[in-house]
Amino acid sequence: MKSCITVLGLAVLFTLRAAAQEWPRYATSLDYTFTRFNSVTNVPAFNANGGSGQFVYNFNRWFGGAVDLGAVHNGNIHDFHLDNTLVNYLAGPRVTFHNGARVAPYFQVLLGGVYATTSTRAPASIQPFAGDIVIPAGTTIRATRQQTSFAMTADGGLDVRISRHVSVRPIQVGYFLTRPQNLPTFNDNNQNNLQYSAGLNFMFGGEKPTPATHPTKTCPDGSTVPAGTPARNGM
Repeated sequence: MKSCITVLGLAVLFTLRAAAQEWPRYATSLDYTFTRFNSVTNVPAFNANGGSGQFVYNFNRWFGGAVDLGAVHNGNIHDFHLDNTLVNYLAGPRVTFHNGARVAPYFQVLLGGVYATTSTRAPASIQPFAGDIVIPAGTTIRATRQQTSFAMTADGGLDVRISRHVSVRPIQVGYFLTRPQNLPTFNDNNQNNLQYSAGLNFMFGGEKPTPATHPTKTCPDGSTVPAGTPARNGM
């Protein structure tokens, strides 16, 4: 009887270990995003807040591909009355350490672009008018500029599993490069920024490793025990 209990206990142990080592085939996250922009013009560095979403496809236990879509906004940069919004679209490889623990660190390098819009209230002295167009009193005219430029991120983070399909992401932090055009020179300039994200990660699919097997032998009474254990002749 003790031999049978031992075999049952080992089977349960290996089953639990296999379940703990599973890794998701797909993952998607919803995150809060904070970005510290270092301006390439006379505007001082500024902060922007927003959100992002990621989709990840894992080719195997450690290598996958990630797509990141996000946007951040600042409505008034250092009282310059500049309303700035930046939307990023990035994709690239990700390395994740699915080692069976609850915490899964990852690193990624994503390439793509950003679409940026900046607007400011036009001074009253240059408010446009033409022909019979009448601008109602109190109307605010805004000057707006849009541009699209190259972007790249190199960052890493941690996912802490709380269930089979949900994990918490307390931190994703890294380098965020953008190349906006400098208006006075019309040249593209590197803008070296810092980005932080946190949120929830949702996981689907996945594979489990084949549980480890151990040699067994059959006792004369028909029961099975691990090899090396004395055979049983009967109950």
